[in-house]
Amino acid sequence: MPTEQPTVEVVHAAVTIDPLSETAARAAVDAADAGAVVLFSGVVRDHDDGRGVTRLSYTAHPTAEAILRDVVDAVIHEHAAEHGASERAMRVWIAHRVGELAVGDAAFVCAVSAAHRGEAFRLCADLVDRVKEEVPIWKEQFFDDGGSEWVAALG
Repeated sequence: MPTEQPTVEVVHAAVTIDPLSETAARAAVDAADAGAVVLFSGVVRDHDDGRGVTRLSYTAHPTAEAILRDVVDAVIHEHAAEHGASERAMRVWIAHRVGELAVGDAAFVCAVSAAHRGEAFRLCADLVDRVKEEVPIWKEQFFDDGGSEWVAALG
């Protein structure tokens, strides 16, 4: 007998130049049946490998948003196959920012709500890892000594 698929609603999945709001992401996935809301926010830090970072610039391939959505769909289906059906709906809000970002800006936000914390943590972690691995978004960091470098560019 096939495993029943949990209901996972993707309320938002985007690559955007607009600032990301952790508060808006959390509010978008909140619901009366959610006993857990897990939020990941990747924030621009002021250092990397002993060097001072002043800003970042993210560049996305034109297909990045479509790939992000495909990755989200794939992770949701894999999650359902591995962990079984959820008794209640789960919700996902995910976005990656592109363009110039300052120290302290959110570059990547993922919020997941679920009935229980375990499933919310698992799905959020899987989404974050896979988006970072598979979505063609490249980061250039600029250092306080005037140098810059591209980081973790996909091959």
